[in-house]
Amino acid sequence: MIPTIDLRVAELLASRLCHDMVSPVGAVKTGVELFTEYGDDADGETMNLITSSIVQASEKLQFFRLAYGSAGNAASGVSVADAVALIRSVCGNQRTSIELGELDTAPPVGAIKIMLNGAMLAGDCLPRGGVLHISSQADGGQGYAIRVTASGERAGLDDELSEALSGATASANLTPRSAHAYYTSVVARGFDGGLAVETAQPDEIVFRFNLPKQST
Repeated sequence: MIPTIDLRVAELLASRLCHDMVSPVGAVKTGVELFTEYGDDADGETMNLITSSIVQASEKLQFFRLAYGSAGNAASGVSVADAVALIRSVCGNQRTSIELGELDTAPPVGAIKIMLNGAMLAGDCLPRGGVLHISSQADGGQGYAIRVTASGERAGLDDELSEALSGATASANLTPRSAHAYYTSVVARGFDGGLAVETAQPDEIVFRFNLPKQST
């Protein structure tokens, strides 16, 4: 069972979710206003803006539903391919690309949730963009490992995220950004898993999440 978090952390996660949703939903609103005021045809730029923004908003909602909501605890019916598609949409952008390594297609309970949260955490470590590399594999039948690597200029875990990830930050001092790091650590522990951080290479940070093969 995932450990409980206090109200302050829940509020900060909600703040982050809403912040990320403002842009695509606002674009839909703008597109509708332009369409109403000036008119447009079904293949025009305004309709393209509305359509692309709706898709982006929908994918972000699916991402956060699994990453922050109870649906991600089991994630029944959600495949690794589904998770990767959401990561590409939400964590990838003009500055950050998503690369895939080996991906085990039979993950244990909790793996999808951790993969999504791990990808977002790694993205927070790329202030100037870069590459997120994701892989997962069963470990000799004894466990399951997820590896998320962030590579790019000035990639790294700053003090704010590092302290939150270790659980050293009091909830009153968390921010919407650091609350996600704190939450990711709590989620990993909640599935009886472990989290290790490696910084052996310059401009690169590696997050390793380890889960029991039959996590419950």
